[in-house]
Amino acid sequence: MGKIFGIIKATVLWHYERGSWQYDVLCVLILAFIFLIPAGFFDERKPSQKNAPIPMGSATRPEFFSVNDLSNVAPDRTVAGLLESAGRDRLKRPVRVKHFEVVTDVTGKYVVGYNTWFE
Repeated sequence: MGKIFGIIKATVLWHYERGSWQYDVLCVLILAFIFLIPAGFFDERKPSQKNAPIPMGSATRPEFFSVNDLSNVAPDRTVAGLLESAGRDRLKRPVRVKHFEVVTDVTGKYVVGYNTWFE
């Protein structure tokens, strides 16, 4: 029993000299722990949050609507209204335009679409 306790004590306190086989085994175990344990093992979020869908058109990822996409929706007086109608059709949920940016062609003369962020 004392010999086993001595091995555990030496392992925990990292008592082995560099270059010994025990040192190499400890390094391999550490590397195996780092690379072989799945990342989900350390995920502390609630299960309901782990599989929650990422909303389309969030603050980090806008939805792009080309001018052709907007020609297929009901006419509206404002660009924001057109984008909301197109967003409702594409995302299949009620949306509200938070912000949009005009996207032009290479020359900068013609509008080709809009990057749109929804709430």
